[in-house]
Amino acid sequence: MARIGYNEIKRMNDRREKRKQALAKVGRWLSKKGWKIFLVVAVLAVAVWQGWFWIRKFNPAELRTLKTIDITGNRMLTWEEILQTAGLETGMPMSAIQADSVRNRLLSLPLLQDAKVDVGMFWKVTIDVEETTPIMETLEKGQWKAYSGRGLILPIAASAGLELPVATIERNREIKQIAAFLQKMRSADETLYKEVSQVAVNEKKHAMEVIFRNVRFKVLFPLENVSEKSFAHYRLLVDGLSQNMSSVKSLDLRFEGFAYAYPSAKEVK
Repeated sequence: MARIGYNEIKRMNDRREKRKQALAKVGRWLSKKGWKIFLVVAVLAVAVWQGWFWIRKFNPAELRTLKTIDITGNRMLTWEEILQTAGLETGMPMSAIQADSVRNRLLSLPLLQDAKVDVGMFWKVTIDVEETTPIMETLEKGQWKAYSGRGLILPIAASAGLELPVATIERNREIKQIAAFLQKMRSADETLYKEVSQVAVNEKKHAMEVIFRNVRFKVLFPLENVSEKSFAHYRLLVDGLSQNMSSVKSLDLRFEGFAYAYPSAKEVK
């Protein structure tokens, strides 16, 4: 068994005493200022927790907000009408703006024919609107009503004195059919459109029945998917064979590339 000398024992006791004194000193310091350390640690813990919660919910896209709205093409519609219908306002997140949704909301305006919406990369939205003009009028319950190319009633008074094709409506679904037909005709040949006097859907013959101001016979066009060629074909027949068309009662152009002219009852006799 090894012996420990007096000096070594003394050194060990001195080290033990120094440790006790150091621990006592730390204890006294903590008793005086320890609550401050605890408070700092608690604050730091709460800050770290709140920071992590905010980081998890942070969406960089929300930093982009709408600041500028450009609207072009409007003459009858006001800025307020367009913005209210589009559901746009400055300050809203750009991430909440979808071009297709904005366009669909705008198309609910009867005075609007079409709209293009461009959502910029940062804080700008551009809206280019195409306002409509009356395409036809109808007499409903003794009152004249004007319709757009999309078949929507326009807020235009009967006293406006418009010279529009008169549409005969038997069923509500025919409104959009006739409006779309006239819109396509006006786009293809505006002069021909201005010659239309009356138009109606002929369900029996599955045709669009048109009466022009400058001829005395009815013209049957395809009820669906009418093309520009049908209008050009009619123009070619009427302008090129005007004398031969005097005895015609109806002209059937429902089948592309073909024309069937039916003589009047008087001529048949």
